[in-house]
Amino acid sequence: DEQSLQRVDLFVPNQTLVLPKKGTASETRETTSGTKRDSFVSPSLVSAGGVIAAFAEGHIHAQPPADGNLSKPISSDVVAGYLDAKWNWSTLVGKVNSSTWKAHSVLSTTDGPNNNRVGVFYNPTTTTKGNKVFLLAGSLGELNRSGEQRKRENLGLKLVVGDVREPTGSEPSGRIDWAAPTSPLNESTKTAHQGNLTEFLAAGGSGVLTEDG
Repeated sequence: DEQSLQRVDLFVPNQTLVLPKKGTASETRETTSGTKRDSFVSPSLVSAGGVIAAFAEGHIHAQPPADGNLSKPISSDVVAGYLDAKWNWSTLVGKVNSSTWKAHSVLSTTDGPNNNRVGVFYNPTTTTKGNKVFLLAGSLGELNRSGEQRKRENLGLKLVVGDVREPTGSEPSGRIDWAAPTSPLNESTKTAHQGNLTEFLAAGGSGVLTEDG
């Protein structure tokens, strides 16, 4: 019955806790309770291998100093919330509204090398094929100072692929095994367009997989 369905908020600013990505420096710095985001944008939803994954771009806003000059830019990562496709609506609502519901970081700002860290991941775009989840996002390096100018380095796209595994427990959060992020653009492609292209942009939202793959 449509009228009996109630709204459920998967990602709530300053409320939903986000657990750090496994194997990153944040995992050792942050507590197991997770951290909050100031806002969530660019949501998408996919289903693969019995897992429903909701994605969003999570923002952490800089706090302006007393003089009003913003000394630190916004940072953002890609977070996901995992649902079991077998849950009925009442079970899903109960899980999401419980105190144990947490999101998980998929692409974090610590994924870049120490000398060229990624400060922003934006416009996550998702699609699936079989038991694989494909996540494409734009990336901007941290602001680097050059004289009096501050500019982003490492403009580009990042692709991360997740494999849905067989369930080993009652919760779906551990069922997608995410590989390390890579660039979908090979060196020959970059060289061919050198001087003509200055930036690559992700569209955001859910993507479409054609019949021929």
